[in-house]
Amino acid sequence: MEITGCNQEITSFEINLKEKMYQEDLNPLVRGCSCYCCKNHTRAYIHHLLVTNELLAGVLLMMHNFEHYFGFFHSIREALKNDKLAQLKELIHRQAS
Repeated sequence: MEITGCNQEITSFEINLKEKMYQEDLNPLVRGCSCYCCKNHTRAYIHHLLVTNELLAGVLLMMHNFEHYFGFFHSIREALKNDKLAQLKELIHRQAS
């Protein structure tokens, strides 16, 4: 799948919330995510913020992304500490496929 107007492919970790299909989606960005954005806002609301060019959209998405980056880097630190980096790498490759 391609992002409209770009030659960039969307991975399984990405969604284009500007797509009309999210207009009435009352789910959080990611089910089970404990970030402020996912606990308090829906995909429909983020979609609305994006299509109306509200600055809050970027702030909420940044908060969500930071939560995931912090978790990812924590996993890397733990894998390094426990000498399990190869297992973490394999897990990430399986999830990306």
